[in-house]
Amino acid sequence: KWRNVNQIIRKKYRTLGPLRFPEIVLFALTVILVLLWLLRDPAGLKGWADMHSDNTWDGKDKKPVYLSDSWVVILVGLCLFNIPTENPLLGTWLWAAPPGKKFSRSEKLLTMDTVMQKTSWDVIILLGGGYAIAAGCQSSGLSQWLGDSFSFLEGQDERVVALVISTLVAFLTEVASNTASTTLLMPILAAMSISLKLNPLYLMLTGTISASLAFCLPSATGPNALVFSLRRFA
Repeated sequence: KWRNVNQIIRKKYRTLGPLRFPEIVLFALTVILVLLWLLRDPAGLKGWADMHSDNTWDGKDKKPVYLSDSWVVILVGLCLFNIPTENPLLGTWLWAAPPGKKFSRSEKLLTMDTVMQKTSWDVIILLGGGYAIAAGCQSSGLSQWLGDSFSFLEGQDERVVALVISTLVAFLTEVASNTASTTLLMPILAAMSISLKLNPLYLMLTGTISASLAFCLPSATGPNALVFSLRRFA
């Protein structure tokens, strides 16, 4: 059985053929993207973004305000819009071209037509709405009100407190993304733990695990939204 599976995988692998120029470029850009993310502001070390931090000031401490992770993604995206699908060195003195082969240097790895046709804008708006809800709750003071409203749990058994928190977080994460839910709730749970005289990790770990129980609505988490964008379910 496993031998047949191995043969099928090897056969499919051979049909892929050698790596083409667009595949090599995409792999290289992915590696560069991850490295720039990791080395931008590593914990305890000076990252590459610190070279710009001397000219930025957020009112509290010096930090690279503009060079964020989004800036890195935009840079890689611009590379995709400008790098051609054919090796630009082919046909030059640096890289000999096969005889008789013609190249279309004007065609890029990514075009705006492809972006407009392939991008699920409804899913992006759906996920963005979850982040907007979390930001609105925090800026409007609703998160603070929610934290103060749990004062009735003071003096209750720890298991009862954990059950109430996990239930509320599980329902909240169905309408807001996991990241937005945890970003909104972690400060609330930390302050609540102090008022209830509990270890903050007790409630924060409970809320974090409960935020992962998002499986009902597309806006709950990224994988749900991706499945929803395929439109291949009954």
